[in-house]
Amino acid sequence: MKTKIRNILTGFVIISGLIFASACNKHNDDNPALATTPLYDTLGWFIQGAMGPVEGNGTKMIADPDNQGAQIQAGRLAIRTVVNKALGVIAGDPKLAQYFPALLSEVGAGNTTGLAKLLESFTDFVQQATSGQPIYNGKSMKVVHNHATYDRFGSNEHPTADSADFDEFIGDVVKAAQSLNVPNSVIGQLGVALVSVEGDVVQDK
Repeated sequence: MKTKIRNILTGFVIISGLIFASACNKHNDDNPALATTPLYDTLGWFIQGAMGPVEGNGTKMIADPDNQGAQIQAGRLAIRTVVNKALGVIAGDPKLAQYFPALLSEVGAGNTTGLAKLLESFTDFVQQATSGQPIYNGKSMKVVHNHATYDRFGSNEHPTADSADFDEFIGDVVKAAQSLNVPNSVIGQLGVALVSVEGDVVQDK
């Protein structure tokens, strides 16, 4: 269990690095605010270029690069960016893609409606976990990671993900973020969000 939790923490840190790399070329791991500022503020700070004070940047409204004329909380933009990139990596891994046959079939046919809904729902979930904002209205993690209770996940042959599958997920994120330099001060904050739902997401067969 300790090894698994350590792997989870490492994976979450690497995932966060996908955001950070697009926001700035140099990370300041010596900034004392990173160790004490809420994670949502830290993410919003990085997505804006990691300049100036960290506090308050999570809920700061900035231009949404994907929606002309609209604004978005900086923390949410950071989370949406990492979720979007992580989904792309997972989709390219046949060991994990087997859990998303309906979604991949839709995307292959040019229908991205399901993908957009997944991106929004996953972003809402992580945003709520890191900011405390009550915005996630989706199903529980246990329900959506079991084919018996959510038919868009897995199949009769592969109904739930186990520890090996989760490790594969971590490996994929590592491949996507090999060259990233993630501040050590965000490790604990990022880990808490994932460890809290690990028992629901990983359901050993």
